[in-house]
Amino acid sequence: MKKQIWRERAEIYWCRNCNIPLITPKCEICGEIGRKISATPPIDARPAFKEDEDRIRRTIRMEYEDNRAEKVLMDEGKIILLNKIPHVDQADEIIVDGRVIGQIYYEPRIGIWRFKPVEEGATRLIMNEAGYWCRIRRERIEKWDRISRSEIIDGEIPDRQGKMIAIGNMSGKSIGVGVYEGDEIKVIKVWEPQSPHILKVKATLDKALKANSKSLELLEARAKSFIIETERKYGRPICTSFSGGKDSLATLLLSMEAGVDQKMLFNDTGLELPETISYVDEVSRTMNVELIKAEAKDIFWSAVEVFGPPARDYRWCCKTCKLIPILKAMKENYPSGALTLVGQRKYESLTRAKSPSIWKNRWLPNSINASPIMDWSALHVWLYVMWKKAPINPLYQMGFDRLGCWLCPSCELAEFKLVEKIHPELWGEWEGRLMKWARERGYSEEWVKMGLWRWIKIPGDQRRMAKEKNITIDDEHGIKRLPAKIVKISGYSPCQESYSIEAKLDVEIDLERIKDILPIIGEVKYSKKLGIATTIMGKNNATITPKGQLTVISKSKEDAEAYFKSTLKAILRGMYCIKCGSCQYICEANAIKISDHPIVDEDKCMKCGKCQSNCPLAEYTSKIIVEGICI
Repeated sequence: MKKQIWRERAEIYWCRNCNIPLITPKCEICGEIGRKISATPPIDARPAFKEDEDRIRRTIRMEYEDNRAEKVLMDEGKIILLNKIPHVDQADEIIVDGRVIGQIYYEPRIGIWRFKPVEEGATRLIMNEAGYWCRIRRERIEKWDRISRSEIIDGEIPDRQGKMIAIGNMSGKSIGVGVYEGDEIKVIKVWEPQSPHILKVKATLDKALKANSKSLELLEARAKSFIIETERKYGRPICTSFSGGKDSLATLLLSMEAGVDQKMLFNDTGLELPETISYVDEVSRTMNVELIKAEAKDIFWSAVEVFGPPARDYRWCCKTCKLIPILKAMKENYPSGALTLVGQRKYESLTRAKSPSIWKNRWLPNSINASPIMDWSALHVWLYVMWKKAPINPLYQMGFDRLGCWLCPSCELAEFKLVEKIHPELWGEWEGRLMKWARERGYSEEWVKMGLWRWIKIPGDQRRMAKEKNITIDDEHGIKRLPAKIVKISGYSPCQESYSIEAKLDVEIDLERIKDILPIIGEVKYSKKLGIATTIMGKNNATITPKGQLTVISKSKEDAEAYFKSTLKAILRGMYCIKCGSCQYICEANAIKISDHPIVDEDKCMKCGKCQSNCPLAEYTSKIIVEGICI
């Protein structure tokens, strides 16, 4: 697979006179033109809060068993930025004095945080003879070189394997970092000889706000103009989507500054942390903005029994717990549609980097979405909400970088550990369910602990870790999540005019349930006596038996495959409906009602297929069932 790279890069600067970050080149305190920060793209850097700093300091102390190293690297009274970087789990670059001093990363194999110095940090360790460091009899080194003890002039070498060592040349300049392995140092990163760039000036975020105040005013003015012009263009009532996070807070503040008439919409997925629920109510009350609540209630806990655990490549939870409750709330409050202001930013993900500032979501057909902060980095957002003196969600002060569903499969293991620390009762319930689910399917406790439930197709890094820990990964990782699977399938041409597909599911089919939904794919003929249900649409014909036999005949292979998939979706919906209501909300003909399963009014149904394509159960489970099957 071709590795995706960031083409977008936030431009963030650093004033060396005032020792503060800037969102535009010129410092508004001293007039200095700041140095552009060099870090890993997209440089979505954020200020470190006290809990973040404490975690970094604890990690450095544990890494080096030396309090001096912490003081050398993390001087008191300075602004520290964290920049998220790719890693097997959570990881950030640490920016001090406008330079990256190192990386803090969570090591899932052993369940601890680690620290690795880079150019600036290694230079400071060598200069101050702190932590693990050495000077060697070379001016330069190459990656993967091995340095023997005989080449070391002086230094502090660890007595344990796997520890990081800053490597300096004969002149005392840093040239790389290595790992203590055997009785040698294995070089893992190299650079040109570096001298330190230490700034003595102390600084606070208040000082940074003063240095960026005019830039923030301009930023706000542009966003306000965007909101006003978009409202004028579309002429729809405004709803601000509010998740309780920093981005939606900035968007809410901007909409209030723009003076538009609005309400705020919060979607309670049933998986929000208690602090977020309280915070949203507080913001609505203190800012005097009417709050609309979409509520998923317990849909996740009932749906997980059908779907199995959600995954990064199997995100049924986003549809059932987010989009469908929002669709319901929007239809009730904005029957003719709305302009929804969303705190979406292009630096959050590669998908969002490709998104325009105004777009539509097929799951919310009557809404137009617009983001006034699409071009903002995390630093822009944090400086803005601090500049406005707005209350922030207390979870940020507890160490969370992003907020949302606390068991989201997109979270890293480090984030789950934080949830477990703050709310052990919540994590205990979920982990208990995962353990039970895993045992029933032959997976080990370690499979759960390593978070392997977060993927259908497990990536290479996780596969390698699983192999190291002797964790079994089978080829049916996706199929095992589902309530049914195809155990046999074949396709052939009975004659030149038609093509047939025959399949056998591993479950019995309740024809009494599925006959009520089959009208969406054709005329239904049902015989309780014979024990078959048949649907006909044009030259497509499908026959279903209680024993799980499904036969489809059509005029061509392509039509037969399409009708087979439509029939399979309908069967799954009739058998395993989770009552999310998606089909009811999307049906323009009001042809569907739900009791314990969907019931279609054949006279009203237009057979448009929207209820199928918008059903999470039909879309996600059918895709996994047929994936890889040769018809």
